[in-house]
Formats: sequence, structure tokens, C-alpha cells
Amino acid sequence: MNEQDEISNYVLNMRNNDVFIPSDMSNFQQSNTPVNSNKVYSAYLIVDTNFLLSNLSLLDDLEKLLHGKYAGVYQIIIPKQVVHELDGLKDSGKSVGISSHHSISRLARKAIDWCYSHFHELEPTVTGQRLHERIDRDASKDNSILDCCLYFQNVENGGGNMVVLLSNDKNLCVKALVNNILTISFRPEMTADLIASNILSELQQHRAFQLEQNVNNYSNNYQQEFNNYNNIQEQNNYNQNNYNNNNGFNNVQNNHYDNSFQMEDNENAMDLEMDLNNENKTTQTQQQTPRLNDIKSVSLEINHQVTKLVLEAINYAVVSIYGDDVGLIDYDENRMHNLDDAAKCIVRLGFSTFADFFDRRGFNPMKVLENRKQRDDLVFLSNNIHDLKDFVTFWSDFLDGIYKKRDLKQQNALKQICKWWDTRINEIE
Repeated sequence: MNEQDEISNYVLNMRNNDVFIPSDMSNFQQSNTPVNSNKVYSAYLIVDTNFLLSNLSLLDDLEKLLHGKYAGVYQIIIPKQVVHELDGLKDSGKSVGISSHHSISRLARKAIDWCYSHFHELEPTVTGQRLHERIDRDASKDNSILDCCLYFQNVENGGGNMVVLLSNDKNLCVKALVNNILTISFRPEMTADLIASNILSELQQHRAFQLEQNVNNYSNNYQQEFNNYNNIQEQNNYNQNNYNNNNGFNNVQNNHYDNSFQMEDNENAMDLEMDLNNENKTTQTQQQTPRLNDIKSVSLEINHQVTKLVLEAINYAVVSIYGDDVGLIDYDENRMHNLDDAAKCIVRLGFSTFADFFDRRGFNPMKVLENRKQRDDLVFLSNNIHDLKDFVTFWSDFLDGIYKKRDLKQQNALKQICKWWDTRINEIE
């Protein structure tokens, strides 16, 4: 039996018998940087304990490639189960069993040092699985590693991601393959460049498949929404008396606006808004509706759209960070009705919640909204063109920060909507 097989068998035996696995992670400092730190990665490499111990130099070469020609192609993830096991293995000299237990202790400490050094990088290419990044909270042992794979495959950034498991455990690899997760087990001829090139090749096929699926889904959904929109258009009367106040903020009650900017929690919602905005613009131009060009009407229109998008974006951010633990924080979606509620929620949850989306050294909405005067200027309507511009700039920057975690299609749609707001303001100057 070679050293690699011996290490794999030892780790497997340890895992199955709960040996050396601590009840907490107090002896191992995890990454303070979110896995999806302002970037949507193309693929996620999930590393098993045996691969990390046996092939650390290969893994290090894979990490170095991320600073060159494979920059942004993949992100290396260390599951929490692996972190537990490394912490237990660093003192494995007291164990019984194999002759190489002293070398395993050395390898474990070396792996811990490697993880630690990368976890604290400003732009980390290696990150640890955080507590909320899981689907089955009761999963343990190799099922916990599989659960980590499934999370990054189906949940992270809305799902549909390519995940590759690096493991020398055949049983775990079989479980992964059953769940459509690619696997890599070490072979003597393997190099980091060969692995990275194969990942890139698989990724191109994965993207092509995802694009085809998205196009088909979008086409079907858009046709239905567009038909509904046309039916609504026939009933609109463009009467300025349709404006009134609702839920503590000035709202547009015209059915045309309510349905044109209806937010749904799916990947096509923002694209639909963009297309409906374009249709809205064409219809308004054709009908020469003069009321849409005064400051009050434009301000109401933009406020209504911003409110819906911001409330949805906050909910997306909170759920993506806390998952099933949302009930443990001071947040209730049902109490969020207007921009004042949104602003107070952003301040209350603070940087601990929104650190994934904003940099303290850059745009920091929490700090801006802490100032009562500034907050009032950014949540209540004004008929001043300068205030309206500031309003659009602030909330556009906020939405841009949140949408950096969403797919490219949604990001582009948001840009179109923000551009539309600027256009509406320019029309009344």
C-alpha cells in the first residue's frame, strides 16, 4: 500500500469512527471573507481531507494558476467537515493504527497553515465553507462534504453552478457522481495545468447547456408575461388622478405601473422589467402623454420602482446570507413596506450582514443611512431635481452592490433600469 492509499484509508477510518473530530472549531481560525466575495465564480472545487493531505503541492499549484491564465475560472472551497478533521489530525500522534501517524500530524499542520494563509488574503482564491452554506444541517462525515458540494451546485448565486469534488475516497466520489457532481482523484500523471484545462473545457460545455436552458425558460416565461402586459395595457387610462399615497410612501396606483414593474423571485424578473420598460417607453411616446414629463410624476414613478427593487434586494441578501437562520435575526419581510422601512433595516442589520456586498472603503450605504437627515432625503419624495438625482444615484449604487451576486443577465437588466431612470430625469430637465 502506497502512502497516498494509506493516508486515504486512515482518514476514512477516522471519519467513520468519529476519531479526532472536535465538537467545535475553536482551535482553527476560519476565513473571515465571504466565499462569494463580490464575485460570481465560474466553478467551485470542493476539497476532501485526503486530497488536501496527500496532494497539497498540487492544490497549491492550482491556486497559483488563479493568479494567471485561469484567473476567475474556479474557486477552491474547504468544507467545514474537512476543517474539523484537520484540527483533529494535527494531534494524531496519540492515535493507534498506522505507522505514518506522525507524518499525518505533520501533513495536517501543513495543510492548516496553507488554508490559514489563503483565508486571510484580501481577494481569497481559497475559502472555507461558512455555517449557513449548507442544505442539510444534520449531514455528517462524508455526507457533510457531499452537502457542501450540493450547496455550491444548487444554491450559491442562485444555483446552476459547476462543482468539482477533489477526493481520493471512491465511495464519496460515487455519491458525488450520482448527484451530477464531477470528481477528480489523484493520478501520478496529473498536473495542475492539466486539471485546470479540463475544468475550463467542462465549464464551457456547462455554460452552453445552462444558456440553452435559460433561453428556453425565458422565452416561455416572457411570452406569458408579455401577453398579460398587453391585456393590462388595454385597460390603462393615463389619468393623473390615479396617483395617491399608499403604505407610508407615495405610490403609483395606475395598473400599468404596478404590473410593468412586478418583481418575482426568479432569474427572469429583472429582464422582464427591462423589456416592459422599453414597451412602456414606446407606448408613452406614441400616445404623447404630457403628464409623464413633470417632476412630480417622474419622481413618483421612479420611487415606486426603486421601492420594489430595494425591498426585493434586501430580502435576497438576507436570505442568501442567513438561509434558515433568518428567524434568529431582527428581520421580518412582512414588516417591510417602503423605503423608510428598508433604510432602517439596512442600518439595523449593519455591515455584519451586508459585508458580502459592500466594501467599507468604498460605497457604504449603512454609514450614509445612519445620518437621520441623509436618510430622510433618500427615502421621502422631493420635487427638487437635484434631490431626485441624489436619490437615484444612491439607490442605484445600493442595488448594484446586491446584484453583483446575481447572474450576469440580471446585472445587465438592472443597468438598463438604472439607465431608464436617468433618461426620465433628463427628460424633465
